[in-house]
Amino acid sequence: MNNKQRIIKTIKIIAYLFSYMMVTVVAFNYGYMFYAVKFDGASASPSVSFIFAIPFIIAILACIILIKIINKKMKD
Repeated sequence: MNNKQRIIKTIKIIAYLFSYMMVTVVAFNYGYMFYAVKFDGASASPSVSFIFAIPFIIAILACIILIKIINKKMKD
């Protein structure tokens, strides 16, 4: 395995971890907001928790773009 393949594999693992963190954060906040609306009288709907996915989506897209740039610059 050469250096380019290691870098790409590491970036793919980071993107994979970002996706799992995104699901965890959004699910936790959705559950919290659902019960906050139900019992505490919060005014925002639980779907507001999907806003927390935006930074993770941006990071995943940055990883994908970085992989494409590395593939293009380091042609074997």
